[in-house]
This record gives sequence, structure tokens and C-alpha cells, in this order.
Amino acid sequence: MPQRTNKLKINKTIQNVDISSIGDNLLYYSYHISFLKKLIAQNRAEDDPQYISSFSSFKGEIYENIIYELLLRYAVENNEITSFILKGPHQNRNVKNGKIGLQIDRNAQIVYKSGYKDISEFDGMFFTKDSVYFVESTIVNTTSSLRKRLRKKKAILQVLFPKLKVKALIILTNGATGTNVFPAYCTVWVTKDFEAGDLLNDILNRKQNKQKFLRVKSEKLQEVSQLEYFHFKYFDTMRYLLKRSHDIETHKIDLKFLRTNKSRRYFDIFTKIYIGYIDFATFKSIVPSFSFESLNDMVFVAIEQKENNKFAVTYYLKTSDKKLKRVEDIKGRIDISDKDPKGFTNAEVKFMNYIVKPDYTLNQNGIKYIETSVLKWKSTDR
Repeated sequence: MPQRTNKLKINKTIQNVDISSIGDNLLYYSYHISFLKKLIAQNRAEDDPQYISSFSSFKGEIYENIIYELLLRYAVENNEITSFILKGPHQNRNVKNGKIGLQIDRNAQIVYKSGYKDISEFDGMFFTKDSVYFVESTIVNTTSSLRKRLRKKKAILQVLFPKLKVKALIILTNGATGTNVFPAYCTVWVTKDFEAGDLLNDILNRKQNKQKFLRVKSEKLQEVSQLEYFHFKYFDTMRYLLKRSHDIETHKIDLKFLRTNKSRRYFDIFTKIYIGYIDFATFKSIVPSFSFESLNDMVFVAIEQKENNKFAVTYYLKTSDKKLKRVEDIKGRIDISDKDPKGFTNAEVKFMNYIVKPDYTLNQNGIKYIETSVLKWKSTDR
């Protein structure tokens, strides 16, 4: 069990999900409830599976907003917290977003963008004297998926704020599982559950008759646009990792570099690091059961960090029908999957087509050596 020394202690207001101090502030947030409203108009029963799913999504949204409102007030009163980042109706909506950086997106959430693409989202963010904290709050009882997402969020903030410790504040409701197995950098709070039905009625019926928004004033409260940090450039970093992973003298893959703490951090962000390409004939000799025709003669090779904390060599290629395929050999069983045409992997492969050079070509013997080596790797919480 991870050992924690937490200075941040939950107060009774947050623990009890007590919203008596925030007036009608929850009515000033936007909610994705159009489908739920349609179900209500159809008089769907509350035990209807679609109603249950839609209402649960709403409850998760409003829980996040409640926690943010209460945490903002907690931050103002807590001597350990030096600054707290504004979002939602609290932030300045006149600040324009750029191509890259920490910013507030159109849903009023704190995100990091690179090349206009969302790299990661944070439910909240605040600072102490030596640390940056990101906040994750959820009503979902099973926390395994949340724990997997933390690694990427932490790694991005380590790049943005290299002089600060990166920590997380995880806020869950009663009944959540796995509360004792979060990494040591996490502070875990558990609140009471709450009834969201009355809040839904307020949002549906009182939008036009809400009380004035209660704005909190404190020097600690900071716009995300005021932050100073190092920028993380997604595709420039991809190019750097590809180039640096090749040993200039031996023309082999530098596995030692790919095992450094710096590279492991990038695995946490990208999931995979592209290390070069092979021609389609070489790919077919490695994966003879692959039955699709390739659109071109380049198959990109990556070392990928998997959800089971292990690593594998994976292949990415466009087929003649212009679909992007991910291929992995799992102990002789070939796993083939389609990648989202609008997803990051598709954008990465387009970028690889643009930047690859003959120096980045690999051969079958090199692939076998890399596969044997990475099977021994194992990722750990950092």
C-alpha cells in the first residue's frame, strides 16, 4: 500500500457534499442533458436503462461542479494552497485560446492543447509552495480506469512544471473501490453520496429565475492564462523521440535511451514511441497472416506501453481502402484493429509520413531483437 503524508485534509463541507454556501452557482454551468430532457419528455421510467445511463452522466457532471465550487472555497481558506485556477463561470470568458498551452476549452474545462488538439483535461488545478496538484472527481465506483488516466496527466504536468512536484487530489464518493491502491503522489478524499434529482429539476426549471452568481474574491484565484510554464509540443516531441531513438554510430535502435526516466515519461503521454519503419514485404515476412493490401510501402513501427504495464512492438499501416490498421503479434496470435480516422494515431501516422527518412528504416533481425528486449520491460508508477 502506498505511503502518503497528506497535508490536505478534507473538511466537513466537502465530505458531506454540503452546497448550502454556493447559492445557485450550479445553475450557471452548462450540462450535456439534451438527451436526458428528451427522455423526460417521453415520460421514460427512471429504471429504463437509457434513463439510468443518461441520469448517471448528469450526476457525474454536477458532482464535478459541486466539488469544484467547494474546493475553490476550501483553497481560499487553506494556508498550504498558494493559488487556485479558475474555470467554468468563475473564469474570464474573454480570454482567447491559442494553438498550444493550458487553457479553458469551450466546455469551460481546464485542458492542455497542442496543435489545437486536446492532450489532457483536468477537473481542477491548484498550487502549493513546491507542488502542482491536479484534481479528479468522479461518482464512478470502479476506479481502475481513473488510475490508468492519471499517469498521462501527471507526465504532462511534469513536462510543463519541471521544478515542481506533481501531485493529484482524487475525490470519490462512498462505495468507490480501490481507494487504497492509488499511487503515493495521490491524496484521496471520499465524500458522501448525494441525491441529484432535485438539482436536475432546478436546472430544468429555474434557469431563468436563479439567484445572482456568487463570485469568490481572493488573491489566490488565478486565470489559467496567467500561468508560467514550459510548453509541450506534441508533434515536435514525436520527431525528437524518433530521431533520438536511433543510435547515429551503430544505426541501431537506442534501447538504453528509451528506458531512461525522460523517455518513460513520454511513454506515459504518447502511449507509444515510433522508432522507424519497414517496407511492406518485410512486414509480410514478420506477419505472414496479414491479408490486407497496403496503400503504400511504409509500415510504421512503434514500441507501445500497454494497459497491463508491459510493452510491445506494434505496427501501423494504411490499407488499400485507406483504413489505418494497428497490428500486434501476441505470442503468435495476430491482433488487428482499426484506428479512429479522427483520432490521434491517424494524425501521428500522417506526421510520420512527412518526417521519415531512409535512416529510419528497420530490418527483420532488428525487429526481432527489439521485440525480445521490450517483452522484458515493465512500467511502474512514477
